[in-house]
Amino acid sequence: MKEVRKYLKEFGFSDENITIILETYPICNMLEDTLLDHCKENNKLFLENGYTKEEIIKMNKLFPALYSYSIDNIKQKVDDLIKLGYTKEEVIKMTKLLPALYSLSIDNIKQKIDDLIKLGYTKEDVIKMTKQLPALYGYSIDNIKQKIDDLIELGYTKEEIIKMTKLLPALYSYGIDNIKQKIEYLKEINLDCIITEDTKQLMQSVDLTYARYEFFINRGKIIDIENYRMLYYDNKQFTKQFGVTKQQLLTMYPYKERKERRNVM
Repeated sequence: MKEVRKYLKEFGFSDENITIILETYPICNMLEDTLLDHCKENNKLFLENGYTKEEIIKMNKLFPALYSYSIDNIKQKVDDLIKLGYTKEEVIKMTKLLPALYSLSIDNIKQKIDDLIKLGYTKEDVIKMTKQLPALYGYSIDNIKQKIDDLIELGYTKEEIIKMTKLLPALYSYGIDNIKQKIEYLKEINLDCIITEDTKQLMQSVDLTYARYEFFINRGKIIDIENYRMLYYDNKQFTKQFGVTKQQLLTMYPYKERKERRNVM
């Protein structure tokens, strides 16, 4: 595989990345000439469709088997996804996030859409959600159902969970302990209404939410439903407006220490 190594090295891959790719099934069983053609053709296709070299390298790190697919297979998958309701630009964006999407059969993807519709979503909901979280296509329906059951056990109705996950599809990617911790803290500071109404705020770590809340409270600023969005400013905006960085806040008000104190009590 000397020529393949040379080509990938010149393209920008590290020696370690190249070794991982070459040892990945089914690439390890491919003839060198065939693999070299795939590498060159795939890179050319990706570059022509708006991927950068850095993105191509990152995709192959996430999904080392990508070079085992022919350009015809890649083009067909893009066409199939467009027929399902995505634009070409959206497919490109999704595959940057989840290059393994190229490995999923279109029948598998259609079945997942049907399964999610049976749970209470519309096809339009699924298309919109997977634009944000393409990894949803890789989750088993049993795992998705389990997450719904876990959230029901936390006190939410199935209708509320459908609403919450439409607002924040990534909720399906979070561990239930992570979700529970965030919910419990928001209830503690009387902001639990945003869990179902502004679910996307659950993206932020409880550590940062706690630190920012304490920052305001210690300066005599009451945080309530009218102004809670200050807790969720992006880091640059927060630092500019309040003069303190994320790292400074996390150091000043460590959630972990607060949690340990409460456990002792």
